[in-house]
Amino acid sequence: MTRDVILTLSLLLVAGLFARLLATLLHIPEIVFLLGIGALLGPSALEVIDVPLDSLPAQLVFTLGVSTILFYGGLNLSLEILRKVWLSLGLLAVVGVIVTAVITGAAAALVFSLPFEQGLLIGAVLSPTDPAILIPLFIGSRLRAKVAQTVVAESAFNDPTGAVLALAIAGALLSGKNSVTGPAGDFVGQLALSTAGGVLAGIVLSAAISSRRTGIWRESSAIAVLAVVAMSYVSLDFAGGSGYLGAFLAGLIVGNMKMLGLSMHDEHKRDLVITTRSLADIVTIFVFVLPFHALGEEILPALAVVAVLLLVARPITVAICCLPDRRSRWSRAELAFVCWTRETGVVPAALVGVLAALAVPNGDLLASVVALAILVTLTVQAIPAPWLARRLGLLEVD
Repeated sequence: MTRDVILTLSLLLVAGLFARLLATLLHIPEIVFLLGIGALLGPSALEVIDVPLDSLPAQLVFTLGVSTILFYGGLNLSLEILRKVWLSLGLLAVVGVIVTAVITGAAAALVFSLPFEQGLLIGAVLSPTDPAILIPLFIGSRLRAKVAQTVVAESAFNDPTGAVLALAIAGALLSGKNSVTGPAGDFVGQLALSTAGGVLAGIVLSAAISSRRTGIWRESSAIAVLAVVAMSYVSLDFAGGSGYLGAFLAGLIVGNMKMLGLSMHDEHKRDLVITTRSLADIVTIFVFVLPFHALGEEILPALAVVAVLLLVARPITVAICCLPDRRSRWSRAELAFVCWTRETGVVPAALVGVLAALAVPNGDLLASVVALAILVTLTVQAIPAPWLARRLGLLEVD
């Protein structure tokens, strides 16, 4: 048993290293290769790796592991830059998630002949975009700073929001509440509770790892982060909140602790960033190589749902959330690029695993739609994104 676990871990890590090598050589997003390797090694092909979605290792990856990714996403965002687009960003992160979930969920209910509540769950799982894809694409690139920060920040903000919404709907379905008002109330309550918990965890953690007298864990900042993320996840989950949102907000506050009048020594900050980035990389490998997906027999209806997500829900969402923001002065080219950039990735994939463990209705169908959405958005959107930015004139001149 121990040897099997070690072998599986080693295969996952080697797969991740190989995928990163191919991505570097071919200039294609790494996750494309992770998915391909996962499908090849999984039970539908070579049967080398078979980790059940409801197993303890998979659930640890999908919960605490993804919380670490979201903490890292928050850690790398600058509130000073985001203040310029705060209205658009706030609307995209909350209203945009709801609009996307409703439109896509309605399409899923129609094409799969499901009750609206079950279709809404599919829409909610698909509603977040993916920082694991967008951060490597745009951070450090020549894409216009306002656009790059907006799409990356949206992906970090709407991941936990989408997760809260999906889990609220799943809870309502499992409890037998066949109405939208139940999930809506749960969503608002979880959002408020998770926000309060995440902000509190971020403030306490910032003080504990800062260079001030309160910095009792400044020499062990990475360990402190893991402890706080784990404890806040368990606490929020027990109280009925979302550890995902709490972890993200904690990372956002720690990354901007100067606004609290705090700071970290450069060496401690560098250690923290390197450790959380490495953990996020490892978790991303595990999420995408674990063979959670099989496209199944419903490819054409699933493709119709993904088409509605990309071609209907996304443009409507961007119009509702960005056009009212006169202060940001969005150009047509910028809005077109934001419409095109909504890759599906790590959080929807993790939610598939979490919901599988909860035994939600139509779990296999949900996994198929998410797998197809990841494949389509990676190949159709992520790969040509740099070319599109150049064609739209959104690259900064050196």
